[in-house]
Amino acid sequence: DLIESAWNAVRTTVVAATEDPGSQLRLRARDALLSLGGRMAGDERLQGKVDGWLEDAATYVVTTYRDEITSLITDTVAGWDADHTSRKIETYVGRDLQFIRINGTVVGALAGLLIHTVSELL
Repeated sequence: DLIESAWNAVRTTVVAATEDPGSQLRLRARDALLSLGGRMAGDERLQGKVDGWLEDAATYVVTTYRDEITSLITDTVAGWDADHTSRKIETYVGRDLQFIRINGTVVGALAGLLIHTVSELL
């Protein structure tokens, strides 16, 4: 009970500090991140180390949780309403979607024509 009570008190304090824009925890975390960003901008060796760590972490997560990630994405997409999702994409992409469709059609037609031409010549 004592450990649970202490943990709840610490957790409550940390959550409250992260939600308060003026808290020392939040200000120090911000300063630390800005300092790290500044160091990374000028230190290629540090950039390489961080890239390696991130690559290792991403590889671990993907190889370890592959099935869970696949299931999450599959279940999420399966729950989408096709009409609603299409309207949403068209709203966000806007007029560019028409250009994407036209470009896709033109490129597909040219690729088909090239393949047909090459197969006829051979």
